[in-house]
Amino acid sequence: MNRWTYKLRRITWQQAYVCGLVGSIIIAITSHMCGATRTRGGIMQALGLTSLTFGHMTGIMVVIMWIGVLLLMLSWIVVGGHILRHGRSLTTKMTTAWIAPLFFAGPIMSRDLYSYLMQGTLARDGINAYEHGAAANPGPLLFEVSADWRNTTTPYGPLHLWIGDLITSVTGDNITAGLFAYKILSIASVVVMMWAVARLARHFGHRASVAVWLGVVNPLSIIHLIGGMHNENIMMALVLVGLYAGVKMGPWRGLVAGATLIAMAVSIKATAFIALPFLGWIAVARIAGRAPGGLFRETFTRVLTLCATGIAMLGITSAVVSLVTMLSGQTWGWIAEVTGNTKVINPLALPSFIASSITPLWSTFDSDITFNVVVNAVRPFSTILMMLGLIVVWWVFRTDELLALKGATLAYLVTCVFNSVTLPWYYTAALALIGVWTFDRRMIFFTAWFCLAMSMMFDGGGNNRLYSLWWVIGVCLLTFWMTRACLGYAPRRPMEKTDEWILHPQPREIQM
Repeated sequence: MNRWTYKLRRITWQQAYVCGLVGSIIIAITSHMCGATRTRGGIMQALGLTSLTFGHMTGIMVVIMWIGVLLLMLSWIVVGGHILRHGRSLTTKMTTAWIAPLFFAGPIMSRDLYSYLMQGTLARDGINAYEHGAAANPGPLLFEVSADWRNTTTPYGPLHLWIGDLITSVTGDNITAGLFAYKILSIASVVVMMWAVARLARHFGHRASVAVWLGVVNPLSIIHLIGGMHNENIMMALVLVGLYAGVKMGPWRGLVAGATLIAMAVSIKATAFIALPFLGWIAVARIAGRAPGGLFRETFTRVLTLCATGIAMLGITSAVVSLVTMLSGQTWGWIAEVTGNTKVINPLALPSFIASSITPLWSTFDSDITFNVVVNAVRPFSTILMMLGLIVVWWVFRTDELLALKGATLAYLVTCVFNSVTLPWYYTAALALIGVWTFDRRMIFFTAWFCLAMSMMFDGGGNNRLYSLWWVIGVCLLTFWMTRACLGYAPRRPMEKTDEWILHPQPREIQM
């Protein structure tokens, strides 16, 4: 063990708390200088400090922001080491240190919040957001929406627009007030996610502290679900509570409650629907028992139950979405707009990765072969693979409740890989579920490493750094070392040379 690894492993719980608190405060402060900052108005203009938001000072603030992100990441992985190696329990005090300062932060690593507010004004003013972009409703908010999205219709569901309508009806065109309203909603949603994940973990015999630490309050989720205020937070809060209802309440009551909540999540964002078929397998397993061994073997009772639960879930989903659509005053136009963000390009999505990889070489032989030509050719095949993958995962992971949750996790990962567009916060859906069921040390290790590395792949304003090879390599090496040192584990290291982890609930876990 080298000197730096030894120092990292010697960081105490209290030092990690201070480190995380300071890091979160730094992120909150610098978000107003080098985050997704306002083009007009804002706190820096009110304070007469706009000189900190451009020129050389911006470069300095970017460096300070990354120091804050690193401190938050360091705190999180050190806490993870204490939880896994020493049996410590994740405390409210620690999670508050990571989250609370971000209440005062502006949007970071994405400008989507301004689009949410703008879409809310469209709904408020009776403009169909599925036919018109932000430019149809000029006003102060329009200047804050990214130019790429001003003429783009929304891909989100009627509940998303209804929430935006309610918020902007209260806050008007006051961007600061609207931001704080969404911030409260974001923090509340993450708290609900923590509650649901903790209870799901206990239900399946896993430590709640491990599940919440790994799946909900990791830096990737904190930065993008609270800092960026993406609507995945509300979506996954509803999905997770729905899944918990499915495993905890009576089989049929759990199915009805779970389907209702997931249908509401679908009304936020269509990808919530991925969890619904696995809720069906949970109900089938609880009503008709486990599936028999064999890939294609099923009992007649389970098949009948599957048909009954499937019809019930589709009926509930249709009824709930229809009711939300009617009450919100929206139309069904969002069904046709769910692919409206395909203009986003980054190598997290397989089609973009393939196009980015082969276009430079191919174009040297044929100048007519451009990135857009390749990505448009690959996307249909990737979509077909995604659909096939979802079907295969749904069938393979049908045996019981636990396998159904594993299947839902893998299904969300399939969509992240094969979808036409993937952004870092899309992974928060799969991450929220992983800690609930896995006892595999390699999976926990690589998940933690992924959370750390991905937290540094978008800059404060929302531009990705995934095409900067040296940045990606450097971040991946640094975060791999941090993960290995703090967790006391490396995938290729002999078991006798790694630390033992406490993954099962203990009679009395160590408290603060």
